Amino acid sequence: MLLQPPITTVLLDVDGTLLDTREFIFQAFEHSMAKQGLVAPARTHLATHVGLPLEQIYAAIHADLGPTLTESHRAFQEQNQHLAVPFPGAGEMLASLQARGIRLAAVTSRSRRTSVRSLEVTGLFEYFAVIVSAEDAEALKPDPAPLRFALTALGADAAGAVMVGDSEADILAGRALGIRTVAATYGFGGRSVLEHAPDAVIEDIGDLVGVLGL
Repeated sequence: MLLQPPITTVLLDVDGTLLDTREFIFQAFEHSMAKQGLVAPARTHLATHVGLPLEQIYAAIHADLGPTLTESHRAFQEQNQHLAVPFPGAGEMLASLQARGIRLAAVTSRSRRTSVRSLEVTGLFEYFAVIVSAEDAEALKPDPAPLRFALTALGADAAGAVMVGDSEADILAGRALGIRTVAATYGFGGRSVLEHAPDAVIEDIGDLVGVLGL
């Protein structure tokens, strides 16, 4: 399904949408849990929680050790940025949108401690006028606050905006703000993200320009 123009602004989730961070995230869980003598939940289980605040995930796993596990997780990721890699075609897609005058923002629930650096080391940083991380808004997706923050920072209107992401939180945040949504089924949420009625679907990041009708 093609989205109807005009589209002037594209907000993109990072993990599972722009970057393949399966090893970056799963190994961080496994490392932080093993460090405390614990066994991490199965990766299939963890995948269903990616996109939620890290503190919330660890609090549910082990309430008493939540803060310790969270800190260990982030420290591991700071030291292992090589585990985050762009999905094939991500850079070309962003370059194409930028060349068409589309305003771009990355909107992630990941801490700024690693989010900006991940985009730098993967060569995608240069395409974004705005990067919204966990510390930048008063709430995280599925609350629309981070998306609203991005639009304000870009000086953009919601009427021309699209949110692209692979999780329930991404789609629900976009709908809550009243902007169009594109579900990326190749990410952590898989096809379950379609249950939340996105306006369009992509099965490869390279499909986005076409779906946007640009």
